[in-house]
Amino acid sequence: MIKHIFINTFFILVMSASSFSIAQTLDKKTAINYALQNNPNFRAALSQIERMEGKRIQADLIPNPEAVFELENFAGTNDREGFEGVELTFALEQKIELAGKRRKRTEIAEFNHNIVQEKATEEALRLVSETEYALIRMEIAKKHVDLSNKRLELANETINIVKKRVAAAISPEIQYTKAEIEKNSAEIDIRNAETEYINTRNELANLLGLDNGDNLVIEENLDILPLPVDRQLLINSLNSAPQVRINEFAKIQARSSLDLAKAAGVPDPTIGLGVRQFFDNDDTALVAMLSFPLPVFDRNQGEIKSALANITRTDAVARANELSLLQTALNTWETFHTGLNETKYYKNNIIPNAKKAYEQAEYGYNLGAFTFLDLLDAQRTLNRVQSDYLESISRLYKSKTQLDFLMGKNKVLIEDVLESNNYGEENEE
Repeated sequence: MIKHIFINTFFILVMSASSFSIAQTLDKKTAINYALQNNPNFRAALSQIERMEGKRIQADLIPNPEAVFELENFAGTNDREGFEGVELTFALEQKIELAGKRRKRTEIAEFNHNIVQEKATEEALRLVSETEYALIRMEIAKKHVDLSNKRLELANETINIVKKRVAAAISPEIQYTKAEIEKNSAEIDIRNAETEYINTRNELANLLGLDNGDNLVIEENLDILPLPVDRQLLINSLNSAPQVRINEFAKIQARSSLDLAKAAGVPDPTIGLGVRQFFDNDDTALVAMLSFPLPVFDRNQGEIKSALANITRTDAVARANELSLLQTALNTWETFHTGLNETKYYKNNIIPNAKKAYEQAEYGYNLGAFTFLDLLDAQRTLNRVQSDYLESISRLYKSKTQLDFLMGKNKVLIEDVLESNNYGEENEE
């Protein structure tokens, strides 16, 4: 269904503004709506459908008739001097295409049209997946900023603890210096995290077709992890993937090109009918014409051989693409499930233990049971595992959005968005 609404949607998208002022908070569907309306790559894919529609119309046209005007036997000698013996002929000639050339030519154009429709579907699915992942990355970057600020707060708390112990001559002053270094490191981490947040925000803006992401505010929940994906379901879904359908259309098109090449070797006759007037006695008569090329030298042998080789090449490329797609899908599936288990382990085990270790180190340091290095190590460990957890989520959702792209899971969402942009025209119909 998705490809049937692309063409009408194209005209609406062309009339859309080239930029948006996004004031509200962006959720997933709103972001995808903006992306499908304004992303330049997707708009280019839609324009290709219109381009191939024009090619298809052109391929189905019958050759134009030709008007023939002839003036014979003038400016000669003796009786043919001047225009007394002129013969004036006016005729219409029409080329007749044989061997189904027009039908085969139209079939090839139809397959081209189908291929660009599937490419537009592929581009839409890729855009949605990239937009969804960009939202996730922006949320992760925002959490990195929050985490860096918490790290600074933690460093300040540590400084206060050490400061009291140094003042009471319980701890040496070098511990205060080390705590200051940890604080300075946290401040640098904040600046880096803020830069990363700005970069991810601009990357999302680029997908949305915006000049910059200064006003972008998003709404994403990273607490609920994605569900596992059935491996066999993934493999089965590849059969209807746009990439596979493109390969199938390309193979059929290659065979149609061979049929057209063979048909092109059959001569096309040109028939004509006209009227001839004789100036010397004002008589008129009908003139009939028939002409056709003789296939003595050129029987389109070269194009036929080329078309045969193209079938072999297209079949081989299609097979290679299918194997590559399957391998990519299986690798992505493995990566996703490994990442899902890793992320769950971070969430349920590593981070709680790291928090517990820091709380124990802080409590023990205040009592003098642990050294400052124990406290600092626990603090750094907590910061590291929290940062690693966010990176784990990023890798997890990268593979998840890739699986969604391969399985075409967002087709329904894309249809909803495009149809909602098409509602005015549908109501008029």
